[in-house]
Formats: sequence, structure tokens, C-alpha cells
Amino acid sequence: MSRKPARARHVLFCGLLSASAGGWAGHDTASEHVFLEDLPVVLSASRLRQPLADAPGAITIIDRELIRASGAREIVDLFRLVPGFQVGMSYNSRPAVAYHGIADEFSRQMQVLIDGRSAYSPYFLGSIDWNNMRLSLDDIERIEVLRGSNSAAYGANAFMGVINIVTRHPSQSQGARVSARHGSQGIEDHVLRHGGMLGSMHYRITAGRRSDNGFAGFHDSRQTNYLAFRGDLHLTPRDELQIQLGANRSVFGAGFAMSPGDPIRSPHESGHHVQAVWKRMLDNDGEISLNAYHLRDAAQEEYTARAGPFVAPVDADRVSRRSHLEFQHIFRLNPAARMVWGVEQRHESVASAFMFDTARPQTARLARLFGNLEWRLSAHWLLNAGALAERHSLAGSDFAPRLMLNFQPMPGQTLRIGSTTAYRVPSLAEEKALVRYYVTAPFPAVITTVRAQGGLRPERVRASELSYLGEFPHGFTVDARAFHENVTRIIDSTGTPSNYLNRWSALVRGLEYQLRWAPTPDTLVLLNQARMRIDAEDGRVADSAPRRSTALFVSQRLPSGLQLSLAHHWVGGFRWQGWADALPMQRRLDLRLGYPFRSGPMKGEFALVVQNIKGAHGEFRTDYVFERRSFATLSLEF
Repeated sequence: MSRKPARARHVLFCGLLSASAGGWAGHDTASEHVFLEDLPVVLSASRLRQPLADAPGAITIIDRELIRASGAREIVDLFRLVPGFQVGMSYNSRPAVAYHGIADEFSRQMQVLIDGRSAYSPYFLGSIDWNNMRLSLDDIERIEVLRGSNSAAYGANAFMGVINIVTRHPSQSQGARVSARHGSQGIEDHVLRHGGMLGSMHYRITAGRRSDNGFAGFHDSRQTNYLAFRGDLHLTPRDELQIQLGANRSVFGAGFAMSPGDPIRSPHESGHHVQAVWKRMLDNDGEISLNAYHLRDAAQEEYTARAGPFVAPVDADRVSRRSHLEFQHIFRLNPAARMVWGVEQRHESVASAFMFDTARPQTARLARLFGNLEWRLSAHWLLNAGALAERHSLAGSDFAPRLMLNFQPMPGQTLRIGSTTAYRVPSLAEEKALVRYYVTAPFPAVITTVRAQGGLRPERVRASELSYLGEFPHGFTVDARAFHENVTRIIDSTGTPSNYLNRWSALVRGLEYQLRWAPTPDTLVLLNQARMRIDAEDGRVADSAPRRSTALFVSQRLPSGLQLSLAHHWVGGFRWQGWADALPMQRRLDLRLGYPFRSGPMKGEFALVVQNIKGAHGEFRTDYVFERRSFATLSLEF
């Protein structure tokens, strides 16, 4: 990207900020209520319900209107609108998502929560399985993206950030809804939803199917069928119970036509989860809650690997399980201070003869004690002090503190300064993997490709930030964050056979901002930019994030009732870690045109989406070409 456009964007940023500041100064008689009445309340930063200005960190909120207007087909597409994020499609059409680089296709550096349930998988190297989330985009109320480390609230996997997906209360999804989407590259998605009441319980049942053909020239098609249930029951005026159930069955393409060692095959995956959350409201804004869930994911994958004359049957079937129990208590110490604390217990296991050379499940256990104090020191100063102590059976004990001070000199203006320490615990595979191929022809032999030696220390990041949140009249918001992240003990594989070691360190520094302008209910403009530099001894780590990335999103409701949305992305050259190759600068333009309509009690919408209008490019490897694609969606509610 040339320097001239970069300067132009910074001039635009400064000009908009100055103009809005001038507009704010002209309204100095406005009451504080004018500025705070529409501020969203967030949960992801401290586990306390807080106005965005009080949260100890920079948070991007993706609400229902933005989800719909974006034209996103998958959850990961939404993170293209968050500054500092990288999104791509990797091997087997599995999405890769990272924040500030230092990541491969397995998304190990962030915690993803769905109504308080972790989506982080213990299988393989640890990852987020974005394809099997058992979730419809239309069932999402909002997504809170905490841009920054947060082990102090959520433990080891909240290493570089937290994505908190909050689904709609079933009372907001009553009646029936059907949706069908068809388009190029074999896109064929269907959703059927019904919401109702059973006694005093509001419930929602969603069944869906997603499928496509993947990349052209590769055997990586995807098909997922899922079922999800949520029921919310008021037991007493103070007590409520939320129950969630979900299941999926999936099949996807894997392997390469010209690779005898990684042949074409079609693994099958399945899974389910059960979750119950009980809450009791206490006096003085207090609350106690108990969150329990169990999930199971499995895959059936068998094939024959060949290398020259050598033949080895491979049984890559696997089963992973997790059971989690969490207690949390929120209470007020005095009119100026409140606190949340809690404990968690988790047990998880992975059974994979291929990964561990044994049918015996490999297990890990953890226990956590967490707390956060919100203390309003004065009318202008707010302190958030949090910490988490964690004991993990693989990595021992860690302590993750956080201290953030918010200065609010006037309504709608917030400066934050603070620091935190976070950790990423090694996965079961990084600690215990033993991958062997048992050759059957031309003679019996054993070939070992991975032999983990264990004894890994958790990856660690010590991060500090200075951030600003400005709320101005006419729907204009500025959210800027300067960051300094010192990442040490980065785990990487080396040697033959491969072993995992704490090998690298990196220093990540930069600035990111998001401008949001909604001058009318019919108009929304977002401008995001991130500039960062990674200094590291290893070149792959140093090149794992673009130096500069920009996103411009515009949505406008037209007089005819049509809604037009445009999203333009500029992403500088970078390279995902692992087996990816260097990517040149990418430019991507997406368009959505939606037409809502109503006929009696039925309402609906027809939408046409064209992605990547500017042409094909690679997002993970240069040969994984994301081509222009289009699809149409018809949804009906009655």
C-alpha cells in the first residue's frame, strides 16, 4: 500500500475527531444522560455488567444489525470488521482466526465463549472448531470482542483476547422462521427455527445445515447439520434457569489428490453439548450463579498412507470430552465498589491412538480462583483490579494479574491505562504427542514423526495499553488502543522426529482504532485500522501479522426500503505460521443488497451478497484461492 493513501486515512481520522470534538463542545450543557443512555453494557472484560466506558479494556461490539448488514455467512467473516484481526481459510476449509499474529490455523491464542461455554477444543494442538459450533447467526444477540489479553478473568486460553458470543433470549425468538441460502461454489444453507412457551419456560429450537464445495481444485467440501435448543425458565422472582442442548454431524473433504501420504478422504465428525446455568438475584445488584456443562466431540477418519513402497494404515479416530463447573458471586462492598469472584473446575480428555500411540485417553485437569474489583475512586476515576490463580495438571500453577485505571474527565470521554499478564497452557498434544506410522509393506516397520518430550512451560504475555473511548453527538464514536505486548516462551516444533519446545519470544507494538458513525437510524459507517510491528528472532513470527490493515464498512437504508452495504478490506502482506506461505497484500470488496418485506403477519427479507468482487486471492496459502462468490438468501418469519 502506498504512503499517500495511508496519510489520507490519518488525515480523515484526525479531521473526523476534530469535527466531532467541536460538535461536542457546542453541546456542553447536555446532561450526562444524553451521553450514557445508549452506551452498551458489556460482560466480557471483568465478568461484571459494565457500561463500555467502565470496562477494563477495548471492546468491539458486533450487534444483530451489523451481523445482518454485513452479509456474513459464517461467524469468522464478522471478525474482518474488528481492528487487529486476521481471518483466512486453511486446510480442509477450516477457518483460521488470529489477533495480532503469532498464530497458525488452530486459533490457540484466544478464548471463545458461547453463553459462558468455552468453544476451545482440547484435541490436536488446541483450537477453535469454527465449523462445528452448532449455532445459527440469526440466534446471536451480540458478539463482544475484547481486544487484549484477559487471563485475569478467563484463564489460560484468553491469551491474546476474548470473543464472547451471546445468543438471544428465547422470548425474543417466538414463532417460526425459515431461511434458505444458495449460491456459487456449492453454497447451500438452510435454517428452521421455532420459538414458543412450555409452561413458564420460553424456548427456542433451531435446526440447520451448512454446505459448500470449498476451494476450487481441492477436495475440501464441507457439510454440517446441527440442532440447538435453549430454554429459559423463571423458577422464582429471584431465580432463573437456562438450559442449552446442541448436537451436530459433519463431513468434510481432506487430503490431496497427488499426495500418497495425505490421500483424499472424507472424515465424519459429530458432537454434542449439555449446559445448565442457574442464577439468583441478590439485593444491592448482587448475583450468584452456577454454570455447568459437558461436551463431547468425535471423528471417524481412517485411510492408508503411502511413501514409495511403504504402506501404513492410519486410524485417526478421536474422541474429546470436557466437563466444567463454575461458581460465581457478584456483590457490592459499598456504594463505590463492587466485586466478582468465583471458582472453576474442569476435566478434559482426548482419546486418539494416532496422536498418542495408545487407545488410553489422555487427561488434563484445572482449577481456577478468580476475582475482579471495580472501585470508583471519584467522579472521574475508576479502578479495575483483577487476578486469577490457576492450577493445571500439565503446566503447574500460574497467577495472572490485571490493573486498569479509567479516567473520565467528562461525560462520554474515557482514557484507560493499564497492564496485565496472561498465559497459554500447552495442549495435550504439545505435551504428550507420540505419532507413529506402523508400516505393513513391503516389511513391518515403525516410523516416528512426532515425539513430544513434555515439560513445557506456558506461553506468557505481559501486555500494557493506553486506550481512548470517545462518545460524541450524532452517533459518532472513537475507540483507539495503543498496545505493547511482550510474548515469551512461544511453543514451536523442531527436530526429527518433531518435538515441541519453548523456543521464541516476540515484542508486538502498535496502534489500532475504530471509528463508528451512525448519524441516523438508516446509516452506519465503520472505519478500522491497525498498525503493528512484531520484533522477533524467528522470521516466521516477525512476519505473522500485517504491518497495516484497514476496513471500511458502509450500510445505508435507501428510500425504497432496500438496504445497501459495502465492506472494503485492505490487508498488508504477512504469513500465517505453520505450513502457510507468504501472502501479498490483499484487497477485498463485499456487497450486500437486502430487501425487507411484509405480508400480513409474515415478514421476510431477500438478500443478495457478492464477496470478493475485486477478484481471487489467497488468505492462508497462495494456492488456497478465495474466488469471487455470490449467494442469495430468503428468510421468512411468521
